[in-house]
Amino acid sequence: MNNSLSFDKTLMTSLETKIKVEKWKESLDAYKAEQYKDSFLKLLDYIDSNIRKQYSNSDETHFKVPHGSIEVEIEITDTLLKIKAPFLKVGNTHKVPVFRRIAEINFSPLNLAQIRYNNDELDFYFETSLSLCEPYKIYYVLEEICHKADNYDDELKDAFDVDSLHEPKITNYNEETLEEIWTRINTYIDEAYEYFEYFDKERLSYFNWDIINITLKKIDYCMSPQGKLRTDIEREIVNLRSQDNINLRIQKGKQFLQSLKSMAKEQMLQNFYIAETFIPIKARSEINHLKKNLESTLNVASEEMNKSDNIGATFTLLLSFYDMLYYNMVPNDVYEKTQDTLEHASKKPWEEAASILYKGMESIVDEQPLPFKTETVKKKGFFSNLFK
Repeated sequence: MNNSLSFDKTLMTSLETKIKVEKWKESLDAYKAEQYKDSFLKLLDYIDSNIRKQYSNSDETHFKVPHGSIEVEIEITDTLLKIKAPFLKVGNTHKVPVFRRIAEINFSPLNLAQIRYNNDELDFYFETSLSLCEPYKIYYVLEEICHKADNYDDELKDAFDVDSLHEPKITNYNEETLEEIWTRINTYIDEAYEYFEYFDKERLSYFNWDIINITLKKIDYCMSPQGKLRTDIEREIVNLRSQDNINLRIQKGKQFLQSLKSMAKEQMLQNFYIAETFIPIKARSEINHLKKNLESTLNVASEEMNKSDNIGATFTLLLSFYDMLYYNMVPNDVYEKTQDTLEHASKKPWEEAASILYKGMESIVDEQPLPFKTETVKKKGFFSNLFK
């Protein structure tokens, strides 16, 4: 294993955000001017300018906006803002364990919204005075409701007698795309185990942590899993940064990848589809925000390369690139440079890969063109194949 990991471009044609940055200041200004309803409406415009056109009643006092497996209902009165998301219907058996788990979630991680129970139904709920609807706060409430509902519905349905209250609006992939997803996942896991075997043999098993982390984020970047698989991958990525002994974290990560490898094809592919979203899963980040992390990465990688630790430098840079793609929606030029750099470094010898990745990241930080060119192979767009 004398070469760096492989890279494939995402199956998605675009990871572009719908967020309209200029609307954020308008929302803040309206709030400061005590135009509270207008401030909230401009907040919706910031998230997606189509929300008010598609999901509102005539006087813009009531909205029903889909997000994954839930539908967020928003009501604006003269004095109040009410946000509700019908969540799950509770069955007739073993209700107490369900309520115990909901109480735990209400205590943590929920901060502002709460899950309520009424007539065998659970919903996320938040209510406040319009005068307290500061944009940062309300965006956080919407984010909390959308993301936590999307994360917990599959977990709770898997463990308890509960069922969905809302039929998600999804677009299914065609068979060709699903087959490509299945092939890629198995290829990435097989590749990971080849590196595990090599690093264990060379007594460099601490690099297995990087392999697991990159493999999981590569799956997210390339195929954007949904449902329980996305939740499980998120949880495993969090576990990799826990306070547990690193060998235990690596062992758990290997077991998780093996569980994915052992999963039946039909069960795996149920987690891949396009779902309508209200609040983006990833945070929007501009170049100035990204630079701080990338500059730190370059400093670490430079020290490693000076010590001829090209494997360490390659992993430092690779993980930083994949972290950026996993946690952020980045500007298009940064995204294109990242893809080109990763593609150019794919399967290259460690020293060459480290140099390519370093120069690519440096070009992002310095806002300069890439110092190398990557041949662009024209492929059919992902969505052009969806409805065949």
